[in-house]
Amino acid sequence: MSNPKEIKRRILSIESVIKTTEAMKMISIVKLRKAKNLLMKVRIYLDSIETILFDLLFTGNKEKFEKNPYFSKKGRIKLFIVFTSDRGLCGSFNSLIFSKINHIFQKKGYLHDECLFFSIGKKGFDFLCKKKYNISNQNWIGNNLSHQKIQFLVSEFILGFLKKKFSSIYLIYNHLKKSYFQEVVLEKFLPITIKDFRKKTLGSSYILEPSQKEILNFIIPKFLNAKLLKIFWKSTTAEHTSRMISMHKATENASDIKHDLILNYNKERQTAITKEILEIISGLESLNKNK
Repeated sequence: MSNPKEIKRRILSIESVIKTTEAMKMISIVKLRKAKNLLMKVRIYLDSIETILFDLLFTGNKEKFEKNPYFSKKGRIKLFIVFTSDRGLCGSFNSLIFSKINHIFQKKGYLHDECLFFSIGKKGFDFLCKKKYNISNQNWIGNNLSHQKIQFLVSEFILGFLKKKFSSIYLIYNHLKKSYFQEVVLEKFLPITIKDFRKKTLGSSYILEPSQKEILNFIIPKFLNAKLLKIFWKSTTAEHTSRMISMHKATENASDIKHDLILNYNKERQTAITKEILEIISGLESLNKNK
């Protein structure tokens, strides 16, 4: 049998855990609401950019844009940009990403020398270092990115691609498919392919000034910047959703443990009271016999 004082101490400890997990759940809800709002705004902007870019691509001769450096594959190294969290306590959010990275080498047969990783999130950086994957020259980039930081990252990725340092660039991130179901997506970032615009409807035709090439070179970086920003907020939304669910389940489990401990405490307390009563009765009986 456990000591009632020890059970009481454990109950107080569980109550502290419940307060912590409940507070973390509420924080995740607030951050999730903010991330969804920003994601919706970025989607609207990206849809407009995609429509304009689609119209520009199909204005005039297709062969012109097919020779554009953003559409041609160069180099030998594949760059994978990995979106993870900086902290834990978010369920399987990070482990799904890690499984996808292992799948890339095991199933697709990529060589380690052909792949380079860039981590947005400390957990991804720690995993890549532990597994000794090739990592881009960085410490790690936190997932509290601003619009200016994303613009800088996109410009660096574009520069590496245009200088033939990378043959292609991919994004690995968690996508919230349904309310609480996540799937890991491997999406090509560069080079741009026409398949990305097949579903777009042709809008208005444009009179291009100064030229199609110069306009494309101006608008494509903006398109890529909006795309990376969209993926970032998608990943952030999935992270906060996963953390909110994990903290909700942790609160429920802690409440169940607390309920069981209270029952055990009451049983032990009742047993101790019954034992004391029996001792008193036995003591009175022994006194009566001595008389």
